[in-house]
Amino acid sequence: MTRTTTFRARLLRRDAPPQTVTVRAASDAPPRTLRRPAGGGGQLTFDVFALVDADGWPNEATYSFVESVQRAAADADV
Repeated sequence: MTRTTTFRARLLRRDAPPQTVTVRAASDAPPRTLRRPAGGGGQLTFDVFALVDADGWPNEATYSFVESVQRAAADADV
């Protein structure tokens, strides 16, 4: 059975100070990627981070920014 793990994710971005957030993972291993709402981009834009260091797992893991992606809004039912 898989357990839920709460850990600190250190998010790294070029030209920005590191940010630490608390994340829940539905696995015994750190997620390979994290998607976080992008600041100022609205609810449909997400920043994607890739795992770069899990030596502190299950307490913490470090992720590096990869890209921002935008999800298309679903058409409203008519």
